[in-house]
Amino acid sequence: MSEPDSTTRRRGLWTAVAVTAAMTIALPPAMASADPVPPPTTTAAAPAAPADPNAPAQPAPPPPADPNASPVAPPPADPAAPPAPGAPPPAPAPVPGAPVPPADPNAPPPPPADPNAAPVAPVPPAAPEAGRVTNAAGGFSYVVPAGWEVADASRLSYGQALLLKQTAPALPGQAASTANDTSILLGRLDLKLFAGAESDNTKAAVRLASDMGEFFMPFPGTRINQASAPLQAADMPGYAASYDVKFTDTAKPNGQIWAGVVGAAAANRTTPSNRWFVVWLGTAKDPIDVNAATALASSIRPYTPPPAPAMPAPDPNAPAVPGTRVGVPVPVETPVPEMMPGAMPPAA
Repeated sequence: MSEPDSTTRRRGLWTAVAVTAAMTIALPPAMASADPVPPPTTTAAAPAAPADPNAPAQPAPPPPADPNASPVAPPPADPAAPPAPGAPPPAPAPVPGAPVPPADPNAPPPPPADPNAAPVAPVPPAAPEAGRVTNAAGGFSYVVPAGWEVADASRLSYGQALLLKQTAPALPGQAASTANDTSILLGRLDLKLFAGAESDNTKAAVRLASDMGEFFMPFPGTRINQASAPLQAADMPGYAASYDVKFTDTAKPNGQIWAGVVGAAAANRTTPSNRWFVVWLGTAKDPIDVNAATALASSIRPYTPPPAPAMPAPDPNAPAVPGTRVGVPVPVETPVPEMMPGAMPPAA
């Protein structure tokens, strides 16, 4: 038996090694003997720490915005706050007394009025106050108290207005009957009355009440229930004084008087007074209504009558009146002899 060739034996050995290596490389990765990958693990959340009882309470979160709510106007800007970055500087505030800059001549003119626009209705004048009457002689107006009427000025003793109290309604064609134990006087407080010399309204009211009491109640008696109070007629301050008179003659009912003064005293004797007075006279049988007297004095307002209408100019084309010579100069001797002192009247 012949021995195998060594070359052939070596070639066969290398062939077996190559086949074994190829089989090892061609195996799939799943067949490899690698350790299995562990599944991912989830870390459990740590338990929350207990709330601190001493910690300040946190404000509740704001509720969600209402999509249907109307927009809220932003708050006005704080003038003391610094300007935002990039914002234009604010306009300087106007300086009192500084000249007004002239209008821009190049500015476009305002648009013309729309001829088709509806006309603006004029504002109607204010309705006159019920019961208010004017007194041109005294330069004031006032509201007549309910149940009283303005009497004829010919019956006045002082002032420019006299009010009488109605006791029964007026009949057709006849005047209403009035009380004879009460009346009201109103007028301008000038130097015709001694109280007009008092520049202070407090002293003027006290003096007026005293003087009027002596004039209208000239009977022996004692003054009782004296009182005083401030007054206010629009922007005119005033004062009131009142008292009763208990007469010595017990058959006479107690007399009453209330005097009020409103306005400002004149600067001098030649300036018209801007003060007015109210004097209310009454008795225990027909007492004075202090609230009505105060309301009457408080209703006084200054009044300036409108100027008289100007006289029309004479018509130069009008015919001349018979008996006159229009346009013919008449010589006048100055001085007139008949008007000289010691001149004798012409013979008849």
